[in-house]
Amino acid sequence: MYTENLKKMLIFDSAEHPERTNATLERVCEVLDNVLEGEAARVTARLRERLGDVEPRKPLSEKQADVVVDVFDRAELARENWEDLIRQLEYSEISTAEAIDVHRALKIPVSHLEEDVVPVKGQGCWILDSKGRWYLDMDSNYSATNLGMANGELARGLYNQARLLVSMKEDRVQIARTRFLKEIGPMMPPGLDHFYWQNSGGEAVDKCLKFAKAYTGTRDVIAFKNGFHGRTHGAVAVTWNRAYREPFGLADEKWVHFADFNDADSVHRLMDQTDAKIIIMEMVQGEEGGNLPAQQEFIDDLWELAKERHAVIIDDEVQAGFGRTAVEEGDWFACHSYGVVPDIMAIGKSFGGGYPVTAVVTSQEISSAMQPGWDGSTFGGNPMAMTAALIATRQMRRHDITGNVIDRTEQMSDGLRELQKKHPVMDDIRGRGLMLAFSVGSPENVSRLQQALHRKGVKSSLSTGPYIRFLPPTVISPGEVDVFLQRLDGALAELT
Repeated sequence: MYTENLKKMLIFDSAEHPERTNATLERVCEVLDNVLEGEAARVTARLRERLGDVEPRKPLSEKQADVVVDVFDRAELARENWEDLIRQLEYSEISTAEAIDVHRALKIPVSHLEEDVVPVKGQGCWILDSKGRWYLDMDSNYSATNLGMANGELARGLYNQARLLVSMKEDRVQIARTRFLKEIGPMMPPGLDHFYWQNSGGEAVDKCLKFAKAYTGTRDVIAFKNGFHGRTHGAVAVTWNRAYREPFGLADEKWVHFADFNDADSVHRLMDQTDAKIIIMEMVQGEEGGNLPAQQEFIDDLWELAKERHAVIIDDEVQAGFGRTAVEEGDWFACHSYGVVPDIMAIGKSFGGGYPVTAVVTSQEISSAMQPGWDGSTFGGNPMAMTAALIATRQMRRHDITGNVIDRTEQMSDGLRELQKKHPVMDDIRGRGLMLAFSVGSPENVSRLQQALHRKGVKSSLSTGPYIRFLPPTVISPGEVDVFLQRLDGALAELT
């Protein structure tokens, strides 16, 4: 049985696994090292002797795979070794080193390549890497995998939909989208019931700006210092960090004005100076703000000011939405917890349980300002995306995600405050819901802390200056929070 299963992992079946290639010798040797550790050298030496001059990264032929199976069979491996070897080869037929080298060679450097973990499998809040080590995920892929890194129900639904209809343009009536629209209403803020589908957060923000400009008939936009709205052209234009704007000639756009966050008077002054009628904001400033939440008084004053000036507020909920920032049960969006309704909202990230889907959501009045031909999307709201969104949002409601976020936020916040008493390097614990952060004094300390967490089996890569940020999956359990706090305690001890 083991030899048959091993052969299946070495030579891919195009009917069962059209996504795979044949395994490489380099991966086989890596898996041996992962599983057998000190005992691997003996089996590896025998493999190389039997196979001769085989190119390590070239997919094995069937004949070569038979040799591998025979060597393994003669090695008299323990049952648990067989099972682990087969499992690791199932998860990846390509070695860690090859995956890294290919990315280094071919990736356009729009971001820093993260090589510390090469994920091959997810299970709830845990990620298994290509070397067979599990990590507690405290990033949620920028809040996109709030329901965990793998999802059997989602997989089944996507498979069922892919067998019927994979893609359909945004302006075509379809059944998958109809199903979703019939169910999403109770989660949305009142009056926001018109949707325009997109694929990424940046796209959704771009389209929010177009909607607002079409509705107000104005061009000027007030954004906020330390705000972040995405990487597309329009989204980066209203993002505070000048380094993101300057390379593209967007550093000094006359239509963009930056106000001080949590300062309604700053917005008032800019409105007086520019006659701006459009405001865009994150209610919890994430990437550039270090998970800095808006103050309730600021939100109340801003909404009053917008009403007075007949201005439109765009609420960027791409990261904060779908329960992550809940304060009371049913707070599906940050605006719910602040008791306000924006004019236009960008939603995304965990919307599809990790599958790419975002949307502009607004009222009928504002949406009517857009006309046919003013925008379009080939893949926006396609049947696969709508199926993912339906399943993910059903799960959020069924699992009472907002209730879990409230409970786990209290547990995690209490734990961080206790750790602060032991570790003076910790300062300024802040955030809202499961968007939490604290300062450790410098970016260098953040890097050291993240490396220490990595050694202890915690995946954490989010930071803003001296702040380390945490966005765990919203399904995280009490026990997993305890594991995180225990490992964080040990990692912080390494900073002193």
